[in-house]
Order: sequence, then structure tokens, then C-alpha cells
Amino acid sequence: MLLSSDLKQLYARALVSIARADGHIDTDEGARLEQRIAERTDLAVEDVLLEHSLLPDELAEALSGGPFRGTSVRADELARMLVEDAMYVALGKGHVTSEEAGRLRRYATALGLSDDLFRTLTQRWIP
Repeated sequence: MLLSSDLKQLYARALVSIARADGHIDTDEGARLEQRIAERTDLAVEDVLLEHSLLPDELAEALSGGPFRGTSVRADELARMLVEDAMYVALGKGHVTSEEAGRLRRYATALGLSDDLFRTLTQRWIP
């Protein structure tokens, strides 16, 4: 999925926000976060870590108007990608914390992913 440069920045900030939900990012989780941000956005994770946290509604709002109006990326597609990447990052430490799961659910819901689809995508790792 091709993302505009502005949307890449927002996506990376959302992924960092989810990884930080439990208060820390361990070594393996950090390595996976760096890998996914580089693959999806071509941004350096160090730059993204310095940005302020992005709220789920801010990401959803950016997709619904403003500079992203007419974008070829649908919010639900971005939500699926975010779920996939956030799970990959969190599982670097072997499990998904309840804080990470809650924050990920808020992003997915804000982007229009149904609760049923969220549960289907995460049922193996989030009870």
C-alpha cells in the first residue's frame, strides 16, 4: 500500500503510540518497530520517537479530509495494516499487553474497523 509522505508520518506515530502503551519498548520490540517503520514509511524510528503521541481520532480525521482528501488509501485498509504491524511489534516480547491491545482497538475502531473484524484479526494473541 502506497502512503503519502504526510500519511507515512502519521502512520509511524500511531504505531509508536501503540508500542508505548504499556510504558516501555523492550529491545526486541524496538527492533521490530524500527523494521516496520522503515519498511512501511522509509522514516527513521529515532525521528518518529521524538514526535508527540498521535490520538486515534487525529489519524481518522486526517484520512477523512484535509490534505488526504481523495487519497487512494481507505481507512479500513490502513486499520488492517496497523493491526498487523502492531501485533508483529508487540509480539517481539512474546505477548501483547492489555494496554497495547486497548490502544490498538481504539485506533482500529477510529479507522472504521468493526469489533468483529478486530477480534478475528487478533483472536490468536488477544483474548
